[in-house]
Amino acid sequence: MKNTFLNSNELGLINEIPKLIANQLLGEDQLDIILGRYIIMVNNYDFSYEEWQNHFGSGMQPYNNGDSNTTSVTMKITHPIFKEDFKNKGAIGLDVPTWFNVKVSRPRIMLIAQDPLRSEKYYGECHDAVVSSPFGLHDATHREKPNGGKMVYELVKRLVDKDYGVYLTDANKYYVGNHKESNAYAKCKKEVYADILKKEIELVQPTLCVCLGRKAEQAIRRLGIEDALFMPHLSGAARGAIVKRYPDLKTLRATAENIADKYSEEIINKIKEIAENPAIE
Repeated sequence: MKNTFLNSNELGLINEIPKLIANQLLGEDQLDIILGRYIIMVNNYDFSYEEWQNHFGSGMQPYNNGDSNTTSVTMKITHPIFKEDFKNKGAIGLDVPTWFNVKVSRPRIMLIAQDPLRSEKYYGECHDAVVSSPFGLHDATHREKPNGGKMVYELVKRLVDKDYGVYLTDANKYYVGNHKESNAYAKCKKEVYADILKKEIELVQPTLCVCLGRKAEQAIRRLGIEDALFMPHLSGAARGAIVKRYPDLKTLRATAENIADKYSEEIINKIKEIAENPAIE
């Protein structure tokens, strides 16, 4: 999987996605540090939490909150809109999009998650963006944690094994404060977020958008895309909804591996359907 992470630049993503984050979210003067973050994520892909601690890269450090079990770093928010909006705010989350095995010649799947949740307990006093990646798949420890990124990572592995490209992003680009505050803010910025997501879609040109959770579904419907695949969010909190969608998991057990099998099978079948019926694209 390491060789497929942020792999080629066939679609120009390694340049264009950092530019999009800088221009639309963090501020144009943050471009160099965003580019640096992508380089470090590639270099540190197989690093554990402990190994990450001395290898965050120049100008990048985690928030000093007493928690060493993190690979997130803080970045200044200098974008004129968000800088003003987040003045005196804390627990500001931002996940930079990541991708695996993206090729021009192969189908591409855009996995759209909900939002970059951050803990108010740990980051309530931090007024910079706490930057990670969707489901934390850039670090070895988190992507193997059952309550972390394991379910999504198992899904991505199955899709990559079939030579599909996978791009991961969030529907709501920022998380701020707590669930109530963040949801209210996202509602005010829904058109802004939708425009950023539209730009990502134009860059990635996905064969299929897969929405994980209701917020992602709402975002993609806002863009008028009706042929996306809408699935329960991949988290422990959504396990009931997952089992309801795939009842045989009651017998098989709803492990990360079995859930990933079900999701990948449905996603691949949907892509085959699109290939056989190009008019529905």
